[in-house]
Amino acid sequence: MNDLIRRNDAFDVLGRFGDFFDRDALLAPARRTEWLPAVDIKESAEGFTFHMDVPGLKPEDLDVELHDGVLSIRGSRNEEKREEDKGFVRIERRKGSFARQFRVPTSCKAEQLTANVSDGVLTIEVPKSDGPEARKVTIS
Repeated sequence: MNDLIRRNDAFDVLGRFGDFFDRDALLAPARRTEWLPAVDIKESAEGFTFHMDVPGLKPEDLDVELHDGVLSIRGSRNEEKREEDKGFVRIERRKGSFARQFRVPTSCKAEQLTANVSDGVLTIEVPKSDGPEARKVTIS
């Protein structure tokens, strides 16, 4: 963590230790090529809804696939070209790619999966199957 901005989290000692190695000597940001967008998952009787924060990404920057009960979400973004003479003290906008995978029941309808991006949020609807639920069997 640089001296311009301090976190007041007593449990973030390891985060600050990692910052020491991830950052250039003064104020340069981490040069990571991966980032991990936050995801909220909601289950209803109809299916699962995923909301993922993907600010600045367009539909062509994202890939969503459902195969054998695994929902795979991939995306990438490129850093804006910045000129060093503009007086930047710190740049925290990251570039790179991400990949997230989530397990859903294999009975979900892959052919009815929908995804859209609006206001920096990717929303994915994964419908559940109308088929029968678990069946109780009498043991003889």
